[in-house]
Amino acid sequence: MLAAPPVRLWLPLALLGTIVVVALGLAAGSSGFGWADAQIVWQIRLPRVLAGFGAGAALALAGALMQLLTRNALADPYVLGVSGGGSVGALFAILLAPAAWSAWAPPLGAAAGAAAAAMLLFALSWRVMARATALGPVSEAGVTLLLIGVMLGSASSALVSLLLTLAPDLQLRGMVFWLLGDLNGATEWVPVWLAVAACLVLVWPAAHELDLLARGDAWAASVGVPVVRRRRMALLAAALATGAAVATAGAIGFVGLVIPHALRLAGLRAARWLLPASVLAGGAFLTAADTVARTLAAPVQLPVGVLSAGVGVPVFLMLLLRRTGSRR
Repeated sequence: MLAAPPVRLWLPLALLGTIVVVALGLAAGSSGFGWADAQIVWQIRLPRVLAGFGAGAALALAGALMQLLTRNALADPYVLGVSGGGSVGALFAILLAPAAWSAWAPPLGAAAGAAAAAMLLFALSWRVMARATALGPVSEAGVTLLLIGVMLGSASSALVSLLLTLAPDLQLRGMVFWLLGDLNGATEWVPVWLAVAACLVLVWPAAHELDLLARGDAWAASVGVPVVRRRRMALLAAALATGAAVATAGAIGFVGLVIPHALRLAGLRAARWLLPASVLAGGAFLTAADTVARTLAAPVQLPVGVLSAGVGVPVFLMLLLRRTGSRR
C-alpha cells in the first residue's frame, strides 16, 4: 500500500508557492512591473493569471489521470485526441467567424471541437472497455485507448495542416499563435476552474481504487475494484479537463506530461496526494511561464507554450538524472 507523503510539509509549501507565483503574475506585465495601475491589474492581469492557472491545473490533472489509467509514464492529455479536436474547432472558428466574434470564436470553437473529439473517443473505446476483464491476463484496454487517441490526434493534425494551408495571410499568424499556446487576451477563467473542480470531485474519492488499477486490472478486480467503471470515470475526467484547458489557452504541451511525472520523482505517488498536488503544481507552473512570456521580451508577448517547454524540459531532465544517479 502506498505511503502518504508528509502533508504537513508539502501542502503549506505548495500553497505558499502558489500565492507567490500568482502575486508575481499580477505584478508583472508587458507594460511594466508594479501595482500602480489598478485597472490593468484587476481587469487584464487577474483574468489572465486565473485563466493560466486553471489551464495548467487542468492539463496536469489530466496528465496524472492518463498516466494512472494507462500505466504509462509517457502518457499525457494529448494522447486522447481531444486536444487535436479542440485545435481543429478553434481554427475553423478563426477562419469562419465574423470580425465581431473574433475574441469569442477560438475558445467556443475549441470547446465544440474538443467535445466532438471526446464523444468520438468514447464511442470508439466504449466496447473496448466493456470487454476489458481483470480475471485474465493484463487487459489491453489501456493500449487500445492510447492507439485510438493517437489515431484521432493524427487525423486532427492532418486537418490542422490543411486549414493552415488554406488560411489567408491575415489570419495565419493568429492561428499559429493559438496552436503554440497563447494566453494573450484570455479572460474567461470560470469554465476551466469549474472543470477542474468537477474532475476532482469525480475522481478524488476513488483515488485509492485508481492506485490499485494502476497496478493492473487483474489485481484491481481481485480486491473488488469495478475496473470498467473506474476506467470510464478517469477517461471522462481527463477528457473534460483537457477540453477545458485547450479552450482556454490553446494547445499547450509539456505540462500534462512532465508535472505529474516530476511529482512522482519527488515522492508523491499515491493518487489521493498526486491529484491535488498536480493541480497546484500545474497551475503554478503555467502561471509562472506566462509571467515570463509577458515580461521577457516586453512589450512583445511570447507564446506561453514555448516558454513552458523551454523552462520545464531542463528542470525535468535535471530531476530525472539526479533520481537515476541516486539509484546507482
